[in-house]
Amino acid sequence: MTANPANRKLIALEEHFVHAPILAEHNEVDRALLAPGRVPGLDEIGDIRLEGMDKAGIRIQVLSHTKPGVHEMEDAQRATGLARDANDYLAEAVATHPDRFAGFATLAPQDPQAAVRELERTVELYGFRGAMLNGHTRGEYLDRQRFWPIFEAAAALDVPLYLHPANPHPAVHEAWFKDYPVLGYAPWGYALETGTHVLRLILSGLFARFPKLQMIIGHMGEMLPFGLWRADGRLTPKYPQLGKSVRDTFLDHFHVTTSGVFSTPELICAADVVGWDRLLFSVDYPFESNQLAVEWFDQLPIADSERAKLAWRNAAQLLKLPAA
Repeated sequence: MTANPANRKLIALEEHFVHAPILAEHNEVDRALLAPGRVPGLDEIGDIRLEGMDKAGIRIQVLSHTKPGVHEMEDAQRATGLARDANDYLAEAVATHPDRFAGFATLAPQDPQAAVRELERTVELYGFRGAMLNGHTRGEYLDRQRFWPIFEAAAALDVPLYLHPANPHPAVHEAWFKDYPVLGYAPWGYALETGTHVLRLILSGLFARFPKLQMIIGHMGEMLPFGLWRADGRLTPKYPQLGKSVRDTFLDHFHVTTSGVFSTPELICAADVVGWDRLLFSVDYPFESNQLAVEWFDQLPIADSERAKLAWRNAAQLLKLPAA
């Protein structure tokens, strides 16, 4: 069935901005990749963005700071301060357009206790809907127990954490991608990096420790829906202490967005694995086109009930948003 654009409701969950003081701290490669002239719209969360949303028919964007955020900064205190500044900046935009924007907090995991305080502050003061975690933190993956207070706080606050891709670990990039650097980023490396990070979190016992914790991943599941059967069959017997299979842990704790993957076969694969109740529409704006994403959505050969879940119903329930 084809969507009726006049009745369309869309909430998009992985929609990015960049805060100039954080961008100034990035390395030369990321500064070049994220420069405003290279990614138009990344440095703007106001009228121009709203105009693009209106043109495409997107009702709400849930905004988050693009990768790597503050995760690569050595000075934890400065990273924490910049994360707070970015959250205050985002909160102003959300307060100005509360019916069109919502927010995911920027956190500095370098200091987990400070990150917990910032998550609590932004959820309780600003009504943020969770937080975006931009992959590993200076080469440390978040399965390490020193980071677990962040997950504990999210579970207690009943908000999800969105695990976003990071640049591959430097050792991985050197071994796999140095001869073809472009492979290390969005075309391939981001999915490998994030999918592996998800499996590390599962195998660490994090979700057995915090059974109410909910997480989100993008890009149609970072290749995990296709690979989950094999991973489960090889890993679950080796980790009986988890008390639950790798597959069931993934299905119970992760939601998947369509960000940056506007392909029907991949969507059907993801739906067959995770179910329509855990699929969420997203664009990955401004790295991807609002218009292209919505045109694809409008032509999906799915039932109206599935379309409503994907478009807005699941997001509204997970993030406690008004029903678009």
